[in-house]
Amino acid sequence: MHAISRRTLLTGTAGAAALAALPSLAQAKTVTALGHRVHQTCATTGPGGDATEAWRNQAGASVNWVTFGDNNAIHERLLREVTLGETSIDVGYLLNGRAVPRNLRLFEPLDGLMKEAALESPEDFAPGLIAPLKLDGALHGIPVRHATNALIYNEALLEERGVTKLPTNFEELTELARKLTFKREDGTQVYGLAFTAVFASNFLTLARCLGGDYMTSDGKIVAAEPPMVKTLSLLADFYKAGVLPRNFATVNNEEITTWMQQGRAAMTINPFARLVTYNDPSKGKYGGRFKSLLPPMAADLAGKVAFAPTVEFWSLMIPKNAKQKPLSWEFIRALSSKAGTTAMALNGNGPVRISTYADEKLKAAMPYAADEAAALKASRIHLPAFDEQARAHDIFIEETQAAVLGRKPAQQAMDDATARVKPLLG
Repeated sequence: MHAISRRTLLTGTAGAAALAALPSLAQAKTVTALGHRVHQTCATTGPGGDATEAWRNQAGASVNWVTFGDNNAIHERLLREVTLGETSIDVGYLLNGRAVPRNLRLFEPLDGLMKEAALESPEDFAPGLIAPLKLDGALHGIPVRHATNALIYNEALLEERGVTKLPTNFEELTELARKLTFKREDGTQVYGLAFTAVFASNFLTLARCLGGDYMTSDGKIVAAEPPMVKTLSLLADFYKAGVLPRNFATVNNEEITTWMQQGRAAMTINPFARLVTYNDPSKGKYGGRFKSLLPPMAADLAGKVAFAPTVEFWSLMIPKNAKQKPLSWEFIRALSSKAGTTAMALNGNGPVRISTYADEKLKAAMPYAADEAAALKASRIHLPAFDEQARAHDIFIEETQAAVLGRKPAQQAMDDATARVKPLLG
């Protein structure tokens, strides 16, 4: 064995002392965020830059991103973590459909943290994104990303069919859908309207033009009332007439995108952000010809009832069993600030602050910014939050499809849906 010299001993001792004197190495601060891969990308990469950089430099902290590419995997992991005695997850992304009472109770109420360190301009967030995050008067999350539905149409097909004026009421919209249903000389069938039939939000985009809904915000089931029944009766007529595609019940969003880009469908219900994909000139001959339209109310409701676009959104939450809640809150404050929201919007995120849409860079990147801002401001989620919401959603969709496909009269389908969902409300 070699003898340890005094020099070696002193060098080693000095090195250990120096290492202990560096708090950034000995006690490095890290926030672990759990979400989708796109959440990390929009927060850190793109024309808007890294929305976490200024905060990381100021706080002397780093971000450990734990991401998945599947929404179910995200929520399975997050909701498992928050039931443990302690979790290493500091911040989680939660989709509004999972923001039901039993889940919200597992996340920290933010009011106390907000008193200690205020959120920038909380009134700037779209109201429809805040209400679903409250439980017993306490706020449990901060919205960070949204997708609000619009009616997207191909203006080239309108021109092809001699349409020179956009519809100003719902009745005109239905006539437009019929006019845009035709067969080209080469035999190609063009559908006036096409959308995926697995989301309640798509059906409600039309139903709300007539004042219809499956449920009200306070939990009352109104699916069997005349406005919703009238909407489904109309869609059943559309299906019989070929305005909707024959495989309506099974068509997915990827197929809808292809049909729109190829000119096989004239209108669809989809989030505003789909306009970017539709208008990609490399994907079809209609690049730049797709526009958005806020669906108009029925003539007898115009000026009396405001249209409420359907919206889905993600929020940032702090698990109750998290270990460093003040640091987690600082991370959320940074991402949800005006600067953070704008940076993420430029990176492709759906901005949740109304003021963000006035940014000149964003308006240049999103020609539909003004339309989306107006839609977001008036938006409302498809179903109110309750513990059996997911089951209720599936029942509404099952009965809705039965009505549209002609398997049941619309009234019977919605009566059946009401009877099946009511016990789930407790």
